[in-house]
Amino acid sequence: MEENLKSKTVSGMMWSAVGKVGTLTINFISNLVLARLLMPEDFGCIAMLSIFLAVSNIFIQGGLGAALIQKKEADDADYSTVFYWNLTFSAVFYAILYLIAPWVADYYGLGLLKPLLRVQSVVLVIQSLAIVQYTKLQKQMNFRALAIRNIAAAAAGTAVSIPLAFAGFGAWSLVASAITAAVVNVILLWLLSPWRPRLVFSFSSLKELFSFGGLMLLSSLTETLYTNLQQLIIGKRFSADMLGQFSQAKKLEEIPVAGLASIVNDVTFPAFSKLQDDKERLLAGVRKSTAALAFLNFPMMVLLAVIAEPLILLLYGGKWLPSVPYFRILCLAGLIYSINTLNTNVIKSLGEGKIYFLLQITKRVIGIAMIFAGIRLGIYGLLFAVAGVSYISFFINTVANRRLINYGLARQVRDMLPAFMVSAVSGAAAFAVSFTNLHVYVVMSLQICIFAAIYLTLSGMLDIDGFRTYKSTITDFIKKKRQ
Repeated sequence: MEENLKSKTVSGMMWSAVGKVGTLTINFISNLVLARLLMPEDFGCIAMLSIFLAVSNIFIQGGLGAALIQKKEADDADYSTVFYWNLTFSAVFYAILYLIAPWVADYYGLGLLKPLLRVQSVVLVIQSLAIVQYTKLQKQMNFRALAIRNIAAAAAGTAVSIPLAFAGFGAWSLVASAITAAVVNVILLWLLSPWRPRLVFSFSSLKELFSFGGLMLLSSLTETLYTNLQQLIIGKRFSADMLGQFSQAKKLEEIPVAGLASIVNDVTFPAFSKLQDDKERLLAGVRKSTAALAFLNFPMMVLLAVIAEPLILLLYGGKWLPSVPYFRILCLAGLIYSINTLNTNVIKSLGEGKIYFLLQITKRVIGIAMIFAGIRLGIYGLLFAVAGVSYISFFINTVANRRLINYGLARQVRDMLPAFMVSAVSGAAAFAVSFTNLHVYVVMSLQICIFAAIYLTLSGMLDIDGFRTYKSTITDFIKKKRQ
């Protein structure tokens, strides 16, 4: 069983990585093209609507997907019940958003938001048709099917948005992309998953799933409100242009951060759930994952912060240069993001819904208070507050995991410190190149080469855990290919 789970986890991690990297690459290329065709205000308009769609989606899912994964023996009645719940509430929330669209447009002072919200909200109903199929494939750790679906849906959305942007449809091209991707996503998940809903709805099943899922719903709702509050405030207090600059900086930062965190979430939650009765093996797995994540995430964030200006100039053009400082501050927050995801997955996998809920509420209440305090200093005060919340959240998570699996702050910092120190040294050396008089793109190329050379050399010399883990994985993979 242990070897089978290990094999599934490694395979799942690889296929999840393929899906995420493929999707992010397509979205990245799409965003490069759209950033040159559209104006910051177009992206700002869509960002203004994100909180309404995100909150609705949380209620539609109801935390029941996580409950199905955490439940050891979920049956067909459980899955069918969740399917009908999702479908019903998606219709309810579509109707709500349709009705409040005029109010949203008045709040921001942009009449275009009314039709945009009414059309884009259709995505909620479409997505609800495939939530259970996605959950079932995730629980089975069938990440190959999910990878295919992710890449195809992203490609379809891109194929629609770019021609529309060329034709001058502005923000509507982004709406069309979201709807197209959702339709393709549903079709593929129904083709890839053999599961079909039965004509059964069990209130006892719903009640049981809500004992865990209800807390996940409240936790996710708090998280979503906190995450989207930044955009709500910027859009209202400043302008659509500034929100567009912030939105673009966040998208670029999320390519490595959210992509890696998504892989961690997709794979470690079901894997850790299978180990919930064996704390020693769970602890060993979490420690190994922490060191491996730090080895990847820390250097990525440090390097991106170093090359931020030439990178954004190269990718998006001069009109997006105001987003450079936003991007650097977000990279500071992104250093610890995937580690926080890993920590919260441990809590969820153990079925500690109440602890998870209390932690999320505590972190987000602190976060919201810090955002409102920081905004008094302008957008930079808000962004530094967001970065500070990431580290406060890390501390709170480690307090909980010290109690649950004896993996507290000191042990986690010790496991991550080597990767952080090597990243800092490499980043300082690369940043020094910024003071030369070379062409901006030559400087960026040198910074990347210097950073990579120093980071990999020092990691090998010091034989840090993350380096050893990936070296072993690559070596084993090559050996298997040669056999």
